[in-house]
Amino acid sequence: MMSNSVLFERLVKSAERIARHTCYPGKQQAVEQCVEDVEDLSRAGRITAAQSEVLLDILLGDCREPALPIPLNA
Repeated sequence: MMSNSVLFERLVKSAERIARHTCYPGKQQAVEQCVEDVEDLSRAGRITAAQSEVLLDILLGDCREPALPIPLNA
């Protein structure tokens, strides 16, 4: 089994690659699966809560659907 720090480094690189990837059909589903995997790893004690937060921030921070612009005269 790989060490926690090596696992975390690999997960960060993978999460960044997924989050930076241009939008494509199915990207949101891929991100959602990654989020589930991160939560499972955290529950199983394979990563810490802090590591989980870092990974979720990477995945959800860069991959959220853009907000609709608010009209200036609203």
